[in-house]
Amino acid sequence: MKEASIYFKRRKKLSRLMQNNSIVILESATEKTRNNDSLFRYRQCSNFYYLTGYNLPNATLFIIKKNNKLISHFFTKKPNKHDEIWTGTLDNSTKVCKTLSMDKCNYIDNINMYLDSYLKNCLIIYHSLDKFSDLKQLIEDKTEALQKKYRQGTEYPSKIISLNKILHKIRLIKSSDEISQIKKACDISVRAHKVLMKECRPGLNERYLEAGLIHEFSKSNATEAYTSIVASGKNACTLHYIENNSTMKSGDLLLTDAAAEYLNYASDITRTIPVNGKFTNTQKSIYNIVLNAQKQAIKKCKIGNNLKNIHAEVVKILTKGLIKLGLLKGKLENALKKEDYKKFYMHNTGHWMGLDVHDPCEYLEDKKPIKLEPGMIFTVEPGLYIKADKSIPKKFHNIGIRIEDDILITKKGPIILTSGAPKDIIDIEKQMQ
Repeated sequence: MKEASIYFKRRKKLSRLMQNNSIVILESATEKTRNNDSLFRYRQCSNFYYLTGYNLPNATLFIIKKNNKLISHFFTKKPNKHDEIWTGTLDNSTKVCKTLSMDKCNYIDNINMYLDSYLKNCLIIYHSLDKFSDLKQLIEDKTEALQKKYRQGTEYPSKIISLNKILHKIRLIKSSDEISQIKKACDISVRAHKVLMKECRPGLNERYLEAGLIHEFSKSNATEAYTSIVASGKNACTLHYIENNSTMKSGDLLLTDAAAEYLNYASDITRTIPVNGKFTNTQKSIYNIVLNAQKQAIKKCKIGNNLKNIHAEVVKILTKGLIKLGLLKGKLENALKKEDYKKFYMHNTGHWMGLDVHDPCEYLEDKKPIKLEPGMIFTVEPGLYIKADKSIPKKFHNIGIRIEDDILITKKGPIILTSGAPKDIIDIEKQMQ
């Protein structure tokens, strides 16, 4: 099974970073209660999915490396009548073992039977279990019991290493199959933004456009990668505005930060458009500063560069533009040194992206910014947010603009995965007609 082989290779890759006589222990995500006995739609732990491709709760993965031999042992919930009636039939352990290409598979109720033998003479445990995890407590109890057998020469785990740090490093470079899934998510998101541009008009509620986005995602068997931001007028100056309940007014801008997740892989797009289909001259003056900053930053998305340098390029261009408009005073060098721009631009220029919209990979290695390599995917999203303030000319009040695209690093240069979503003024206005 080709799909199972992908996850098998990832487990092998992880095993090469494991020390001998060690064990990886990883749990699936728990189900989250929405209210009372109603649950949120399930979303698998990204690390668990990365190594297994399994999308259901109540599962655990052991990867054991002893005497330089590797065993993947998977534990899943036992099929039962209750689940069959309420949520659906579960596969038995034999079928799960074959589907996931595991060495062994048992039911989760039997973990206790195997844990003793796996921990015995195991020196290192790799895990990032939640402090409230029952399995974490069980591991601690069994390790303590093994310690008491020291007179028999029994070895026991004496070191715990964060599994997150190792896995997140592996996840930083995307494989060809991952890139394919992310491209699909990006394509779905692009279509949704183009539909939104056609639908947008004064008098609509932001929630109407949010519903349209979700509808477009769902048509392509995708979900929201994160809670959509549909922010018109002054709402666009709040970075993570998600109420999405205001009526849109002619003359205002609409900032939409929304994107699809396809087969657990995310995309991330932000576009800013005029509610009535036409930018004012003042809006254009701010928009073009942000757009220029983004385009120049993308040009610097090359092998060997880093996200810190790309952010610095954006900050320089935005600050220069703000000074030219009179929104900042003084010389460029002083404004940069004093970080005056943070009044209007207070976030980073981008973030890693993959199984999580904000992939939790490191940005520094040995205290130095990580250099860009082929297969890395991240966002470039400069913005300017000008809230109403007596010190600012009124024509600039409540203008919030962000432009965000997803970038793939390749040997031939950066590829903009979300380039299909219009972002030049002329293209946005044409799309909105």
